[in-house]
Amino acid sequence: MLSRKFTKILLSATAMSFLSACAVVDKKDTAEESNWFVRLFEKDGQNYAEQATLYYSRGNFAKTLEYTTEALKDNPRNQQALLVGALAAEKLGRYNRARQYYEDLIIINGDETSLLGSSDGQPRKITEIAKDNLRAITIAQNKLTVENRDGSQSFTVSDAAGADISKNTITEALRKKSVPAVRTQPAGIDDIFTPEQQNIVSRFLILKELAEKDFITKEEFLSRRQANIGGLLPLTNPAPGTGITDPVPSPDLIIERLNILKEGVATRAITPREFSAERDVIIEALMSPAPRQRIKNKAPAKNILDAAHDLRQLEVLYDLDLITANEKLAEKKAVEKYLGIRRDHPKPVAAAAPQPAASQPPAPSPAPKAEPAATTAKDVQTVIAEELAAKTDTAAVTPAAAVATELQAVEIPPAPQVSSPF
Repeated sequence: MLSRKFTKILLSATAMSFLSACAVVDKKDTAEESNWFVRLFEKDGQNYAEQATLYYSRGNFAKTLEYTTEALKDNPRNQQALLVGALAAEKLGRYNRARQYYEDLIIINGDETSLLGSSDGQPRKITEIAKDNLRAITIAQNKLTVENRDGSQSFTVSDAAGADISKNTITEALRKKSVPAVRTQPAGIDDIFTPEQQNIVSRFLILKELAEKDFITKEEFLSRRQANIGGLLPLTNPAPGTGITDPVPSPDLIIERLNILKEGVATRAITPREFSAERDVIIEALMSPAPRQRIKNKAPAKNILDAAHDLRQLEVLYDLDLITANEKLAEKKAVEKYLGIRRDHPKPVAAAAPQPAASQPPAPSPAPKAEPAATTAKDVQTVIAEELAAKTDTAAVTPAAAVATELQAVEIPPAPQVSSPF
């Protein structure tokens, strides 16, 4: 009798247990029970995670990753395993795996804290550590510069991409200056500057913008500009440093990179020293204040058409605030000098001698000495226009009067314009 009663009780208890288990499974879809279900298995793989942490503290990062893998097989949400595995992957240079583990920690968004990976040596939420370290990986994987064999710095931009980037940089700068629309067209930029010259102009525009936005100091701007201004004014200044004709990223990309570095310092993802070191490398790659080697400057124009083209370049550089009025005037005089054009004004004719007495016949006055041709600015324009009309087909070339008008338009404006943002 007692045996039967005991059997009934045991069967009833078993049935109740089964029903309770079914109830848990049925309610698992609710948010509360789902969290409870996750927490029930949260500690799975903890033994492997602790072993991974032990090997990490010993500097055996390969063994750390082995135990991390085993821990994550048992529980892919084990935060300790994910963190120590990410840190070990970073040490081994496996940044993609480290990025994956950090992203998983950010998705989990747990409340656990740790000293591992903390930048200030204080316990911090593992999620926050993952965010900071992920930002540091992003900074490390997206460097703008590379070091060449000779030790010089350059940007990782292909020639094909650099051609469009530099052209767009100049076009955008002209648009902001409200320069006549004909100059803002990409085809117009190609007519005015060669691809190498476009890269040079783009570098000066970026340097100027960095100075205006306080990413570089006044001294850094002036020293680099003065050492390389020959790239814009080749007849009146020494040649710029090598590499200045290479492709360069857009101003927005460089400024974005510097802002990311500043944010990394603010969040302690990188140290101020690391920020300063990379900032200096970027500025050095843009333009060196003391070039080790210099390129060969462009030869002066030897004909009227090339000279007119050089004068047009000066106008665009002046519109972009990259050169001053005095620099423009000096370069313009050099263009005319090498072309053999004189800008001297004619000497005044001497006053006529007093008439002699009526008894003596007047002596014939000597004929005034003829002045060289093209001695004034107006004469120069007329000569240039006539030479153009004589050397080219009148149906395909601008008429002489129009050429003279265009040359008249490149005279120096009376108000000086300074190229320095300071």
